[in-house]
Amino acid sequence: MQMTQISFFSKWLVRFTPIVLVLLLFGCETTQRMPTHSVEYQDHQQKLSALTHFRITGKLGYIDPTQRQSLNFHWKQSPEKSELRLSTFLGKTVLNLVIDDEGAKVTDIDGNRYFDKDADLLFYQLTSMRLPIVYMQDWIKGQPTAADNFQVADNGTLLSLQQTRGEQTWLMDYKGYQENEDVILPNRMTLSREPIKLNIAVSKWEIQ
Repeated sequence: MQMTQISFFSKWLVRFTPIVLVLLLFGCETTQRMPTHSVEYQDHQQKLSALTHFRITGKLGYIDPTQRQSLNFHWKQSPEKSELRLSTFLGKTVLNLVIDDEGAKVTDIDGNRYFDKDADLLFYQLTSMRLPIVYMQDWIKGQPTAADNFQVADNGTLLSLQQTRGEQTWLMDYKGYQENEDVILPNRMTLSREPIKLNIAVSKWEIQ
């Protein structure tokens, strides 16, 4: 690691099929408040897809049964790579993560360098924090990349998304948004998977 998937029944079916269909349709509506083909949703996602260069600063609060971590984060995104820097409230960098086509590279607080093809695994091995780092590149903008289910608000932004990988189900709740250069972007989110919770508070978006 270190650098180096019968007639009675027929009558019953005819009688109750309309009711079943209504219940199914109602269930679909409660799962997703707005159709994903709505103009608002499509327009919003187009804006997010065009957002390929940006910087984010904010705070992270990570909680699991064994630890609680509060850190500042600085995220820089470009088409070529993603960069995540974590620092203490005093400004000392504790970890710098770079993800590109080759894989993930990390420099820790002591200057040691590490590499792995799996960014999620490398991040966990060095921080003991289990997070879907790769997908968060889009989720933090409000794009439901690789999500199994998601809910959409009236203005086309995401209310929540859910993704299951194996036996792990991640849920991202979008609790607040801000407008930046005609793009509505998340500023308060909670990412969770029992018993893990990550609170994300964005203090500044910079669109380049």
